[in-house]
Amino acid sequence: MQEEDELAERSLPNDGNRPGGKRRYLPAAERKREILEAAVEEFSIGGFAATSLERIAVRAGISKSGIYAHYGSKEEVFEGMLNMLLVPWEGHHCEALLEGEAATSLSDLLDCYLDRIYSQLSDPRAVAAFRLLMTESGRIPEVVQQWARRMLERSLFGDRRFLDLCIEKGLIRGDFSNEDYFFGTMPGALWLMQQVLFGAGDGAPVPQARLRALHKRLLMEVLAPVNPAQSG
Repeated sequence: MQEEDELAERSLPNDGNRPGGKRRYLPAAERKREILEAAVEEFSIGGFAATSLERIAVRAGISKSGIYAHYGSKEEVFEGMLNMLLVPWEGHHCEALLEGEAATSLSDLLDCYLDRIYSQLSDPRAVAAFRLLMTESGRIPEVVQQWARRMLERSLFGDRRFLDLCIEKGLIRGDFSNEDYFFGTMPGALWLMQQVLFGAGDGAPVPQARLRALHKRLLMEVLAPVNPAQSG
């Protein structure tokens, strides 16, 4: 796949934006991110039906075959965009809280988790992706369903090993399920919806700080062990 990507880049014409007519090589992960960033812009302008892979390729500065080196169809690009912007980050960014002998509370873990989640969901690109999800879901239901399954399969912190470690330490109840996780994401979805409807300013009916506090209370209720003493 790397060779195919490099071949596609060497075949690009000199459009004046690439010194010498040759685009720099990027690792696959970075190239895919460039493609998805371009897709956010193009889908936001034209919607799913009117956006072509050619337009995404032009914005990304590669050829159409360069996109096919990573994605098999426009639907895959759209799903990749949703996964990049609307699937929670991996949870091990909070793992440092579990290291050593120092006691960690569920409250501390949730603060770590929510700080990053609300930062992600306040990104204008995430808001644009959510708007597209709402408007395009009827046109590409299979893609949206695949994305929803991916969301549901993720544990709260995006990392089953990390979640199991939290359960082992008694911070989270042992019967925590993916359905609990899906229920626990609803305040985040509400924050996105408010930004779509009212913008990112002060017009939101429920301010972010208030919604985040309510979100934490909900997750404490959903995740706390049956015996509160277990949470330390």
